[in-house]
Amino acid sequence: MLPRIAMPRPARAGSALLALALLVGTAAGARADTTLHLAETATVMAVPDELAASVRAEVTSASAADAQARVNAQVQEALSRARAVAGVTVSTGGYGVWRAGPTPQDRTERWQAVQTVNLSGHDGPSLLKLVGELQQRGLVVSSLGWRLSADASRRAQQEATRKAIAGLRGRVEEAAQLLNLRFDSFKSVRLDSASPHPAMLRAAAPMAMAAAPPPNATPEDVAVTATAEADAELEPR
Repeated sequence: MLPRIAMPRPARAGSALLALALLVGTAAGARADTTLHLAETATVMAVPDELAASVRAEVTSASAADAQARVNAQVQEALSRARAVAGVTVSTGGYGVWRAGPTPQDRTERWQAVQTVNLSGHDGPSLLKLVGELQQRGLVVSSLGWRLSADASRRAQQEATRKAIAGLRGRVEEAAQLLNLRFDSFKSVRLDSASPHPAMLRAAAPMAMAAAPPPNATPEDVAVTATAEADAELEPR
């Protein structure tokens, strides 16, 4: 009788290892992290700290040269008065000259010239007094209102962003708890801020404004909004 020889079984051992690896891989896949997408918006109310006004010199004349000369004189006087008031920032805006043409009531040649003067400052009473003086000198108020300065707007947006991020983190933690998961980390974050728009008061008819006393402007809180949007990674507890 021939002796029985025991043969090694490498193939079966290899198959077992492969099966174990697949099992581990499947288990790992089943425990893959969960991605949660959320967005949170926060709003803070900020007190405007800067008053802005836009006034314009507006002249109609029989010649373009005369209209321009008179507008130039009005603007130069307005600039001199504005620069004499402490804390007021002044600049000139658009300048235009055009042929108005005759009307059925007035058949003479007419030209119109216009230039805008922009004023801003933190001292509301002083600026309002200046605007009233310019009105009495024939300039027309185009807009007037309080707004946030660049520094105040930046501070308000930073505060709104902090509140939005804190709110977002709280919502992620709450969602993870409801899903019986655990917050791991933020995969991506997007921050958006909305610039506040000042509430400007439009002027009435030119003649009514020119004859009126200095205008009033009461500041109103401005809403500053920021949004935080993120993909959060959640993992099993």
